[in-house]
Amino acid sequence: MIRIFYDQHYPIHNPHSTSKRMLAHASVSDPCRSYHYAAKASVDQDMSQQQTPQQTQDVISPQINEASQTQRAITAFLAPPGSDRHHNPYETIADSFKINQPKSSEQLLPKVLMNDAVNSRNPQQIWHTYTRLTSRIVDPKGPPFSAAIYFRMLHCFQATRSRQTAKWALVVYEDMKKYYKPEIATLNTMLDILIRFENVEWAINFFQKDASLLKLSPNVRSYNIMIRGLAANGQLKAAEKIYHEMRQGTIPEKPQVATYSALMSQYIKNGMHAEADGVLDDMLKDNVKPNMWIFNSVIKRFVQRNDYTAARRVMALMKESDLKPDVVTYSTLIDGYARDGDEEAIANIQAEMARNKVYPNEKTITSTIKVFSRSNLDLDIDSRLEMLLKSLPPGEMNEHTFGVLVNVYGKRKDMSAAMGIYHHIISKGRQVNDVIMCSLLDGYVRSGDLPTANKLFHEHYTSKSVRPPSAWSYSAMITGCCKESNLHDALHYYHEMNSFQIEPDVTICSRLIQLYLEHHQLDNAQQMLRLMRNTGMNISVHTYTMLIDYMSSIKDIRSALRYYQEMLDSGIRPDVHCYTVLINAHIRSNDYTECNYYFEQMTKSGVQPTLETLTSMLHVHSLQGHIDQVRGFWTAITDMGFLPDIISFTVLMQTYSQQSNVEMVEFIFKEITQKELKVDTMTLTTLMRAYSDLPNLNVGRIDEILGMMEELELEPIPEYYRLLIDAFGRHGMPDRVVKIWSQFQGQEKPLAWVPSTSNLLHLIEACRDRGYIEILNSVWHSAVFGTSRENMVGSGTDSSTLQPMSRVNMLKPAPEVFTAYLNALLTHNRFQEIEDLLREGCRQMRMVPRNDDFELLFTGLAQYDFLKKELENMRQIVVERWPKVVPLVDRIIQSTKKI
Repeated sequence: MIRIFYDQHYPIHNPHSTSKRMLAHASVSDPCRSYHYAAKASVDQDMSQQQTPQQTQDVISPQINEASQTQRAITAFLAPPGSDRHHNPYETIADSFKINQPKSSEQLLPKVLMNDAVNSRNPQQIWHTYTRLTSRIVDPKGPPFSAAIYFRMLHCFQATRSRQTAKWALVVYEDMKKYYKPEIATLNTMLDILIRFENVEWAINFFQKDASLLKLSPNVRSYNIMIRGLAANGQLKAAEKIYHEMRQGTIPEKPQVATYSALMSQYIKNGMHAEADGVLDDMLKDNVKPNMWIFNSVIKRFVQRNDYTAARRVMALMKESDLKPDVVTYSTLIDGYARDGDEEAIANIQAEMARNKVYPNEKTITSTIKVFSRSNLDLDIDSRLEMLLKSLPPGEMNEHTFGVLVNVYGKRKDMSAAMGIYHHIISKGRQVNDVIMCSLLDGYVRSGDLPTANKLFHEHYTSKSVRPPSAWSYSAMITGCCKESNLHDALHYYHEMNSFQIEPDVTICSRLIQLYLEHHQLDNAQQMLRLMRNTGMNISVHTYTMLIDYMSSIKDIRSALRYYQEMLDSGIRPDVHCYTVLINAHIRSNDYTECNYYFEQMTKSGVQPTLETLTSMLHVHSLQGHIDQVRGFWTAITDMGFLPDIISFTVLMQTYSQQSNVEMVEFIFKEITQKELKVDTMTLTTLMRAYSDLPNLNVGRIDEILGMMEELELEPIPEYYRLLIDAFGRHGMPDRVVKIWSQFQGQEKPLAWVPSTSNLLHLIEACRDRGYIEILNSVWHSAVFGTSRENMVGSGTDSSTLQPMSRVNMLKPAPEVFTAYLNALLTHNRFQEIEDLLREGCRQMRMVPRNDDFELLFTGLAQYDFLKKELENMRQIVVERWPKVVPLVDRIIQSTKKI
């Protein structure tokens, strides 16, 4: 489709003059521009009435003697700053504006220079040339410029519509009055200029005074300008008075179409729709046919109110007035249907345009393409877009249309088509604006192709040292880094943005806070939050919610609540996601009463719960064993039209698993499989829990569940290992306990899990029973160092725990775990490891063995005479480390030897 688009719709690059571009830009559909066309006609009128043949000859072919005299008068004219004086001062003026220079033998006269400046339609150039020439001409024999040039100067100032040009126009007008008698068209032009940027009453008085002095009568255009000026200045009553006097005949001029449109446009701007309809009724009563602008304005007003029936009635009235709907009419309707996403209505309008031979322009195409960006973007979009682009005349596509089209393909993640448009724009020499580039970057980010987005950003900005016009492109790139948890690249873009002195927006700061929290850099996240406060940014509820969630995940509920209170103090209302995070935070802290409190606060504030919120409340009451409340929230989920997901079903299974209701758990699991929900590890672990809690372990069913996990290639979670080790350990299955532990150690991805006390006891007991000393050492490593890979360097060896002790902070296992490990070492005569444990291990773990430990150790050593040396070594360690327990140890030894 893009190739067809290349062949049929490419921009035509023909050089146009400034004046031609301005005329092409004007449209009769714009009410304000109707005055410009009237002024344009007056230009011709003034030229024909005031310019004499001799003056015309002076402009076209100047006399040599006049040129020489004028040249001598301004020989001191300086060149632009930084350059030397030019031998010809007139050429110096031309050089400063890059005017085509004549041959060296020719001379440039002021009238020629002024005429060239007026033809450029550049007000700065006109004023610069005018002031320089008039300031250097001393005692001219006649007017410096013709009346036509004066009027065209005013007309250029009028088209610019700025306060500065209004001041310039007043100076030029006063100078013109010295030599010529202005006509009514000139006065109307001055009235139009002054009424926009000066006091309205003063502008009208200025007009009336000069009209009286010059004995000129205001015409209908004069009153039209007054009506528009008064209405725009908030003086609608005064504007209506002139309008009614024109209709009643008090003012001799009858209202024309421009009169009605001037008043109607102000009514529409002020939202006075009934008054605007009244003006249309007045036109029909006065037998004045509305023009296309009026009809299109009324249609646009009805479309904005989604009253398409009334818009169609106006179109019927338009046809009765012998006017056919044009491209503006249809574009207005299409734009309205585009907002509603009504593709069928747009298709009907396009068919009607084809029947009436009305060809779409770029605005029509752009509005239609917007439908695709809001719709489901079905598979038929390519063919429909192709037909749409074929209907567009060549050269009509502008950058806005390209941007919308790239945005559509970016949202579809169809980056090949989006890049096709991008290369097409470049191949035709057109500018790739910020909208197009950011739409491309956003599309690649949506597609998960961050490397290509990085490359595109580098080629467009970084390699060319181009400063992006806004933070939009950086926001897209940092969002992509956030999706991949790539803090390094995100900070690179952030610092580059700072180097260009581009202020970060709320989205960028919020994304960086998210990344900092994901990498556990809380200080940096808080510093970014302070930056947002100090710069006056509106911190969103999403940002506060991230901080609340993170603080609760690290068990700092007080800080989480502090951020919540700060959010409330800032006047930010929590949304449903914030309430859900607060409920989950109190679940982590086992404060179930507060969970109910925040859920009640949410419902009282009118915030509707989501499936995630109701699932969290299911979890709250499931943990407390409140079956009735669980059933109530489950009913609420279904009554509110939510489809329970796998998490909701898993929480429901946990509820009945805690009640040892295996039948209900299996029933729920059957529902999950029937609904074809994607089963996760937590679901199968919950199913195993229901069987592990039974008095008689159903090993066969557990093996079936383990087989399902392997078949689905699910990664185990900590709860999986904890559950199975306890289940097999309680039922005296040491081989299965060791197998589960070996499975954990064989994982490719490290799992941050510290076995519970019961897990460690079952593991140590299984290793002692089977004599697995290497596995015993790895279990002890987990007890004192955790289970991360870097802390398990020495696991599986006989060197025990001494190697990494100096580098890693050791955990302090439960006393019963220490006793079990000591007993396992003693059972298998691991005396050297016991000595290392007592001499260094206890010191680094900052623990003192219990009396039961000393009794276990020395009773086992003292009962065998061949362990006399080991007994003395152990007693010497106790004397050095714990001298207070030496009497206890000696008593144990003596009592054992007597036996």
